[in-house]
Amino acid sequence: MLQRKRKQPEEPSDNLLKLPERINLQELGLRRSKRLQELNEPTKTAKAHVTYGSTRRAAFTLFAFVCSGLQFEMPSHQLSPNATFFEKSVSRLHEVNELIDGSLNELSYFCLATDGASNETYTFGQVLKQPDLEDFKDAMVTEFRAHEQREHWTMVERSSMPKSARTIKAIWSFKRKRFPDGRLNKHKARLCAHGGMQKWGENYWETYSPVVNSMTVKLLLVIAKVHGLESKSIDFVLAFPQAELDVDVWMEFPAGTEPDLEEPGRERDFVLKLNRSLYGLKQASFNWYEKLKSGLMDRGFTPSEIDPCLYLKKGMIVLTYVDDCIIVGHSMKDIDALIYSLEHGPEKFILTDEGAIDKFLGIEITDRRDGSFEMSQPHLIGRIIELLAIGVLGDEIKSRDRTPASDVLHKDLDGKPRKRSWKYRQAVGMLQYLQANSRPDISMATHQTARFCIDPRLSHEQAVVRIGKYLRGTADRGIIYNPVKSMGLECYVDADFAGGWNTLTATDPSTMFSRTGYVIKYANCPIFWKSKLQTEIALSTAEAEYIALSTALREVIPLMTMMEELKLSLPVLYVDKPDFFCKVWEDNQACLAMATNKKFSPRTKHISLKYHHFRSFVDRRRIVINYVDTLKQQADIFTKPVQDHLFPKLRFMLMGW
Repeated sequence: MLQRKRKQPEEPSDNLLKLPERINLQELGLRRSKRLQELNEPTKTAKAHVTYGSTRRAAFTLFAFVCSGLQFEMPSHQLSPNATFFEKSVSRLHEVNELIDGSLNELSYFCLATDGASNETYTFGQVLKQPDLEDFKDAMVTEFRAHEQREHWTMVERSSMPKSARTIKAIWSFKRKRFPDGRLNKHKARLCAHGGMQKWGENYWETYSPVVNSMTVKLLLVIAKVHGLESKSIDFVLAFPQAELDVDVWMEFPAGTEPDLEEPGRERDFVLKLNRSLYGLKQASFNWYEKLKSGLMDRGFTPSEIDPCLYLKKGMIVLTYVDDCIIVGHSMKDIDALIYSLEHGPEKFILTDEGAIDKFLGIEITDRRDGSFEMSQPHLIGRIIELLAIGVLGDEIKSRDRTPASDVLHKDLDGKPRKRSWKYRQAVGMLQYLQANSRPDISMATHQTARFCIDPRLSHEQAVVRIGKYLRGTADRGIIYNPVKSMGLECYVDADFAGGWNTLTATDPSTMFSRTGYVIKYANCPIFWKSKLQTEIALSTAEAEYIALSTALREVIPLMTMMEELKLSLPVLYVDKPDFFCKVWEDNQACLAMATNKKFSPRTKHISLKYHHFRSFVDRRRIVINYVDTLKQQADIFTKPVQDHLFPKLRFMLMGW
């Protein structure tokens, strides 16, 4: 019997898996003759044949190609093999804050220390050529004897070291220390260990120690003055060596010294075994911070959750800045008792009482007859004028120099090269430190010159000189603080939408960034301000204002928490409600609507969630956002070169003169 063979199922053809051809609506319904098909058929040209192999391989190749095109790398700046720690720190900060056009959006304050001669800081070889060498020699003897008297090291024979151990070098650092007004204070010699010769896991482990926020320093200075609190500043003598060393470290004798031996010729047979954390060791700052923190906590202080360098106790606050401290409290008797306890307690801290905080970190604080006070840095301005070589202090300001900036700067790649020989980065670093402490009126002008530190041109040099000439005529001025306790915590925010754009650079995307400007005030006293470009391109004025508002509130929200902590220690702080809240002043109605209304419109739904972080504070009325007229917007001075007739008005509202 014949059996019918079963028909094997056919494998699906590749054509069955394809989508049907697209219908050409223009030809639909027309005659489909062979002649029309030939006319419409595109001319075939010979192309190179590329074989990818299997479908999987083709897909993988395409994926790898796309990934390689989307790969993003951090900017990398070339450094000398012998670069110092400061140079590496500055370079890394600038790499992180570099914009897409290669300009900088943030400048390190270390830039002001790039020229050793101008800062009167010297190495051992340089100090031998100084006219006041004898004074530096006396400072060397004082420094070395202080270490020996406190038994910071022990002289041992080199043969007693373990075979695997290696010695590190000793380094001298010298400086002429001056008062804020420029008068010579003393000649300073500092003996340091060469921490670069240490090995992690062998003679050091943990190295991190926090540094106080500049906003915290100004806030505490303002609080002490506004509320009439008692205050003192103390300085720990040889602070780092006061902390114990937890590992064995051996150091060679420093240059200019040798062991005092009965048998001459054996000087090389002895080394110094360190008992304490000398300056320069990798772990020195960490060990000192832990020792000081432990000493303050044993005396009832609690570190702040926002700034770990701020310590709080009922009726008293201590702010630490490496080896300097500010103590603020209700009673001078309690402050003196704390200082006595630190000196004679189990830790035996060695310190000097610097008195009132009228001069701290180079900032002069001057009381005025009307109850206000002024913060200024005339000595630093004098150094800037001397560096730029543009005359002497007090010269009359010419009409064209009445404002620190006239135009928005660009990269100016085709511009003329610089003419002057002074170091651009050093001058801008000094200006940056000045504007951050006592001269907010030059913040915007300084920031835009700082963007072009990598390749400055003549136009950028002229902009720096203009700032210097403006400062030359106002060298004795700073911020006048006229406290109004009822005003509490406030923040003025503004933005300049695509302020760098013009017809000459219309195709350059880097000119599309908007600029953020804001100032935070307590009791009508500015304590923190900022002027910088936004890192994303805003699509409207409202969006630029909203991004600026969000950026400012990232500083305000932690500050509000800190104020709550301070209120528990010092109840005299002004509080309008049971909780500290902040009034924010904004001059854009669309931005106000976005900040207070949860609904999204088609033009605002694309804004990233990272800019909505403050909504819960607005809902709980911890942050109150109000409208302010553009002419009264104090943050306007941080966003653009202000016109000559408007600049004095904004400066008066912000700085009091």
